[in-house]
Amino acid sequence: MTSDARHKSALVVDDLEVMRRSVANLLRTQGFSPVDEASSVSEALEKAADVGGYDLVLSDWNMDPRTGLDLLISVRSELTYENTVFVLMTAEPTDEKRAAAEAAGVSGFLVKPFGAETLVSEIEKFFGVE
Repeated sequence: MTSDARHKSALVVDDLEVMRRSVANLLRTQGFSPVDEASSVSEALEKAADVGGYDLVLSDWNMDPRTGLDLLISVRSELTYENTVFVLMTAEPTDEKRAAAEAAGVSGFLVKPFGAETLVSEIEKFFGVE
């Protein structure tokens, strides 16, 4: 379990329910609580506004009509979220996408498909290990 993850909030944003639930459940096993889910950028922004932000946001890149990059840009534009760890998940990690995300303030990337070990390793970069 990640030691610094206890009582840290997380939001998983993906338009694919199976992926969203899988990632959310894994975050719960790592000590994140609460872990919320959203199926779109609009829903994610509403949830973030309702709770006052999250410690961790994991978002899929490819969603319609707005992308994970759009969500990242929105999150980073709010001073409230300056310390939020934001990880983008994508099956298409092109150099252009990486450059755009880095310019917008992304914390990390996960290339789909990924397993539990890869997800935990990425999270531990930001929240430590017990």
